[in-house]
Amino acid sequence: MTDPEKSKKALLEIYTRYETWAGQFAFACEKGCATCCTRSVTMTTLEGELIYEYIMGKPELVPYLDRLPENTPAPATTTNQFALACLQESVLEEESHTWDLNPCIFLRENCCTIYPIRSFMCRSFGSRVKCELTGSAEVDPIFLTLNTIIMQCIEHLDQDRPWGNLNTILRSLTGKGEKTSLKSEPIPGFLIPPEEADRLHSQMNTLLKIIRKSTV
Repeated sequence: MTDPEKSKKALLEIYTRYETWAGQFAFACEKGCATCCTRSVTMTTLEGELIYEYIMGKPELVPYLDRLPENTPAPATTTNQFALACLQESVLEEESHTWDLNPCIFLRENCCTIYPIRSFMCRSFGSRVKCELTGSAEVDPIFLTLNTIIMQCIEHLDQDRPWGNLNTILRSLTGKGEKTSLKSEPIPGFLIPPEEADRLHSQMNTLLKIIRKSTV
């Protein structure tokens, strides 16, 4: 049985560790850069609960919950479902969703109003070049791998609970919205290319220790 408080503590520890790990990469991102801050953000219920608690503690942010968009599309599989399919070399059905590239509702003057407790997917956005100039982000491949294995770990911490778009998860927590049919699943194995395994060995050990602590 998962202990919610231990899971939250583990999630916050992952966030803290990630700040150090991500700091080793060079990014062009800066305050006010919000090209990547769209409504196409996915997360676990665990992440949603931390955001919801943060919002409820700041009266000026509570009205944002009433403006959460309905039926925001999300991928057809969770990160760990996708990982399992890749590891089993299964053929995935073609995704039918479309991304919602409208600005995130939590933006105000191109700055995030929930920045201290933003979801991991938001934390993982980064680019070596200015996205508004090039039309897309550019990152080191190993940075993408690091982000993927962290998303796998965060999903593992919240097994059997709803996983989906940020707007959908928060609407569900307010009791006003639709619920996603996707549930967070355990790690089936990590998506790490062999040539990157040695460089990510330390981070992997740390993540696994955090996960184990959350289940003791």
